[in-house]
Amino acid sequence: MLTDEWIRETSLALPGTEAFFKEEWGSLLYRVGGKYFGMRGQNSEGREILTLKCDPRLAEEYRERYAQIVPGYYSNKSHWNSILLEQEGLEAEFVAGMILHSYELVRRGLPKKVRDELPPLENKN
Repeated sequence: MLTDEWIRETSLALPGTEAFFKEEWGSLLYRVGGKYFGMRGQNSEGREILTLKCDPRLAEEYRERYAQIVPGYYSNKSHWNSILLEQEGLEAEFVAGMILHSYELVRRGLPKKVRDELPPLENKN
């Protein structure tokens, strides 16, 4: 199972990422440049989830391929997926890639001035 500690460490390892608890959602949000790319909380059924931004084509592919990935809870269903954390089967490396993908999408969408103020993202290729 993907632990909160692992999710936190993986997310905060990305340059310029900060975590904050949003009281009214009861969720821990991860953001870069003031925009969030991840949300760790619960859905309306009380299921533990991690919601991440995703390219719409990949988002649909992931949902078809993995039962643990569903349309993003309380977010734009085309651009966000939620991972049902109590359902095992997703490799940590795969989820780490999803976190990085979400981060990169949000970071690229930031205004140039904000992007330029962030620490560089090392190329992992």
